[in-house]
Amino acid sequence: MTKQHIYFVRYGLTKYPLVEDTGPYDSPLHPIDGNEQGIAIARRVAAMPTPPDVVYSSNLHRAVSTSQLIVHALGKTTNSIRVEEGLVEWLTPSLTVEPDGTRLQPRTVQQLVDMTFTEIDQGYKSVNPISESPSTDGAPYFFESEDYLMIRAKVSMERILEHANGENICIVSHTPCAQAMALYLESPASVEESMIGPWPLGGVTMFTKDSDSDGWTMEMYADTSHMPGEYKNGLKEWSLPCLTKK
Repeated sequence: MTKQHIYFVRYGLTKYPLVEDTGPYDSPLHPIDGNEQGIAIARRVAAMPTPPDVVYSSNLHRAVSTSQLIVHALGKTTNSIRVEEGLVEWLTPSLTVEPDGTRLQPRTVQQLVDMTFTEIDQGYKSVNPISESPSTDGAPYFFESEDYLMIRAKVSMERILEHANGENICIVSHTPCAQAMALYLESPASVEESMIGPWPLGGVTMFTKDSDSDGWTMEMYADTSHMPGEYKNGLKEWSLPCLTKK
């Protein structure tokens, strides 16, 4: 029986640590430790028995850098990264607005390609693009409540799955969005019954679904056994407020 696989990936250490309400909010990976961790993440994903066919990535620098390492480990370097605005960081002030009032400005696909991320599929159009005003259809917008993020994650996940059309996929995003999408796939009776909790740097989560089933099974959550050094133990965890109980 054929199974579809979804891998959720959180990137490694960034060059400039993100501090809530302070920033910076679009740091690249740390050129030494973050890159080493990114390579470890990429090798882990590529070594899975059923590796992904394609990578969907947030448009922030640290996510695209990690996606680039993953597709190279997979040997897929042409049109292999689909930049999806629906995977962007939680657009809440504490994660997007610096003390001087400067707001996060995610790069465009062309800007990312010009930065040498040539693995990006320029023909892919975001299935849940950022909106300039509050939306009722689940589009990301400044500024989102936690409840709205859950709606955004559901819409993004459904549209990505529809676009992927059965492909095995890797999603490189940020803890708030990844947790919310994982919660949607897990579909617990209540948040209190969810197995989803804090997500450390470099954590990899895997869901699978049988071809004749409508439900997803979480087979691995935020695993860091592939990470180098002390990060193998799961460091620098973050969680949505509603999932901090774990």
